Parts: sequence; C-alpha cells; structure tokens
Amino acid sequence: MTSEIRKTVGYDDLRGYLKLLEDQGMLKRVSTEVDWDEEIGGIAYRSLVKDGPGLWFENVKDYPGMPFVANVMYREDQLGVALNGDPNWESLRDIIQDGMQNRLKSTEVPTGPVKDVKILGEDVDLDIFPTPKWHELDGGRYISTTAGFVTRDPKNGNLNMGQYRSMILDKNTTTVEIMGNWEVGADAPLGSGYGGIGDRNGAAHILDNEKNGLPTPCAIVLGMDPLLTLSAGTAIPADENGYMEYEAAGAWAGRPVDLVKCETNDLMVPANAEIILEGEVVPFERVNDGPHGESTGFYNQCPLSFMVKITAITHRSNPVSFGLTCGRIEDYPRPLMRSNTLLNTLVSKSGYTNIKEVFFPDAGRSGFLIIRAQITAVEQPKQIIDAAYEHMRYRWVIVVDEDCDVRDWNDVLWRIVSSVTPEDHMWIGAEYPEAIPFPGTVEFIPPTHGMGIDATFGFKKYNHPLPPIAKPSMDLMARVASRWKEYGLS
Repeated sequence: MTSEIRKTVGYDDLRGYLKLLEDQGMLKRVSTEVDWDEEIGGIAYRSLVKDGPGLWFENVKDYPGMPFVANVMYREDQLGVALNGDPNWESLRDIIQDGMQNRLKSTEVPTGPVKDVKILGEDVDLDIFPTPKWHELDGGRYISTTAGFVTRDPKNGNLNMGQYRSMILDKNTTTVEIMGNWEVGADAPLGSGYGGIGDRNGAAHILDNEKNGLPTPCAIVLGMDPLLTLSAGTAIPADENGYMEYEAAGAWAGRPVDLVKCETNDLMVPANAEIILEGEVVPFERVNDGPHGESTGFYNQCPLSFMVKITAITHRSNPVSFGLTCGRIEDYPRPLMRSNTLLNTLVSKSGYTNIKEVFFPDAGRSGFLIIRAQITAVEQPKQIIDAAYEHMRYRWVIVVDEDCDVRDWNDVLWRIVSSVTPEDHMWIGAEYPEAIPFPGTVEFIPPTHGMGIDATFGFKKYNHPLPPIAKPSMDLMARVASRWKEYGLS
C-alpha cells in the first residue's frame, strides 16, 4: 500500500468527521447541561473506561451555543473512520506506517473557514471558549490537550507541530509545557526520550531563539481533524523534503492539508481548523504549569514552563471545541501511534530485521515494551532485550514469538507463565539515573530499573517435547479481522 493510491477520507475537517461518527452511531449528543469545572472530565473518563461512544456536549455551563466534543478518536471503529481503513489494529498500523514513509505535500490557500472571525490585540480573551478544568487537582483550565503547537525552526525554516499542554493564566496568556522544565539558557534538546525524534522540536525552536534574545512566533491550533491531531502527537521527523506533521496527515488522508497564513506572523496553520490562537513564546520568561493529571496516571507540575502571549484569535463561526482528559487511558491512540515509531527506531538502530512489532501499551507509558519477533536462534531473545536497553529508555522489556498477539495481556502472560524459568530467562534491566525532581514540582519518579523477560517458546530446554500451540495463526486472524465488518460484527 502506498499513500498515492489511498482512497481519500470522507471529510476535510473536524465537523465532517464528527458527522460520519454520528451517522454510524459512534457519537452521542449530550443535551443536559454539564459543568466545564471537572464534570466534563469525569464524564469523559468514565465513558472511556466503559469503551463508550464519542461525546458531543451541546450545553456547557456558562457557554450557550458553544459545543464541546471529547472521546472521538480512541476506539478502533472510530479510527477506522478517521483513516478510511478497516477498523482493526493491523490495517490501521499499516496505514500509519505508510503515511510516515510517503508524505504528501500540503497546499497553501489564501483563506479558509478558520478566518470567519478575527479577534486582535486588546480584544483577545481566551475565556470565550468552553475550556474544561479536567481533573479535581488541576491547577487551572487546560485549553490545549489535543491542540497542535506550531513553530518554525529558526535554523532551516521547517514548520513543526507538536502536541503540548497549555494552561490558561489570564485572558491572553497561557503556558506551554514541553516535556518538563527548561532553565533560562538551557541548550536545545536533540531528540526524544523514547527513541524517536521530533517530539521536542518546539522546545528546541524556543531555546534556539532565546539564545539570540528572540521571541518564538507560535500558533495553537484547536479543533483539528483527527489525522492532524494524530500527527501532532506523534514523533514525525522531517523527511528529505522537510515535510513533517502536516504532510504525514495528508498522506493518511489521501489528500493534501490546506494551510493558511496566520494574521500576526508567518506561520502556516490548517485552514479548516476550528480555532487558532496566534502568539509568541516570550524569551527569558518561565511560568508554573499545573498540577495536571497526565498520561503517566499521576499528576505532575512544571514550575519552569514556557509562557505564551496570545496576540490574535481567529475561529470559525460557532466553533466546536475539542479536548481530552489526560490519564492512564485517554482519547488518543498512543499505543498505535507510538508503536510504529518505536519499531522503526529499534530496527534501524539495532539492525535486527527479525523484529516484527514493538508494542507500547497504555499501561506502560515510558516504562514498558513488548517486542514480537521471529526467533531463529537461541541467543536472539537476549540480543533483542539488550538492544532495547541500549537504544531506548524503557525499564520493562518482554520478547515474545512472532505468533503472539501483543495487545492481548492474556496471551502475553500465558507465554510468561508457560515458557519462562526465572533463573534462565529473566534479567535485571538496565539501570537509568534517577530523575531528580525539580524543586516545587509534583512529579512521579519511577524506579531506576525493571526487568527483561524472554517469553519465547523456541530454542529452550524442556524435559518433554513442546506440543504445537493451539491458537489461530496471525495470517488467519488478519484475514478474519479484514472481514469483521462484513460479518456484521463491527
């Protein structure tokens, strides 16, 4: 499959996507009044746990006529609509992988729906939008949880869009928290903490500009279509053409992303977004962000976050706000998006092409990998475990055979119970330096090491012959999954 022959998705903005979800019974409208203060967050989290539908809140307290949506891109059936593919892991994974390899150039247009309303200068007021306080212990209201934070690389001019959180400080000021605290004068980061590159580019741009005493022009894009939201939250390095997140999203969509120029800077932003907050990151200024419930499953707080001054707002008529409640599970398919990046990184760095899948489970968040591999020699599982510790910073690593469903905890645990002798197949993992918490932070500091586990079956010593495994093959399961909708079981 290549992006050039992909059938175009059936929408070109968030509204079109929401209509498709609603038409297929994957979106529920909530007409009862709900409070932006914690209640939306509680409803969204409970519905996620229950694997519920997308939620369209029609009546947010204090914000008549200003709808808010959540939980619209977590389930596989929703992602099947978003990516115009079969609603199963294998199909979606292949589409994501292809789009990362075959970017589609964006299109610059003179204007777009996001320019319907323009608010400039002293008239800027972030309180016009129904921004939730998501968790009970949050330090404020987070306007950016699914947003794209757009900056331009001061060295080469490439546009980058990352997904970073932003807490409202006052009518025209927000934070932007990019993977922790950054001292004034800190050197720009070179890459990711989880093996990919690209997820801290926003911080690099800000710090590079700050070295020269310059502000960093930025735009916070709210209410993007789901593929732009996916690309913003994924480490997508620039390809040989300088194409990054916009162009990966275009490849997934089978059509270019239309971009329009901001009003107060030269950044290009999605023309069909709901809301654009234009501004600049103020050099030499740091502000407190948080506490905020995060994807680690804990609250955290960053006293040295960047400060953004908003200089303009443009938005569509009757804009639809979109956000997610962060937590151990959330309305973003982290395992799907990050697993592709991790696979590419580990194979390219280790050279072990027998690695077929690197799975990043929701429960693991920066601490756990399950690696599915074709094992042909007794030493290979341990070699793969060692490579994972050498090239990535994950504390727990499990290697399983090629026929394992890495997303089925029962399958993974069955292999551990059935094939692992602790003294022969388990090793203390690499020890990473303990992260010393910054003074004043609220942060979970994990243990310094975990364990590597060889849960493969082949090439181990058994007292009795190993019988065949009684489970359908991966090929059979893929064929069945591809016809799931046809069976009427989706």
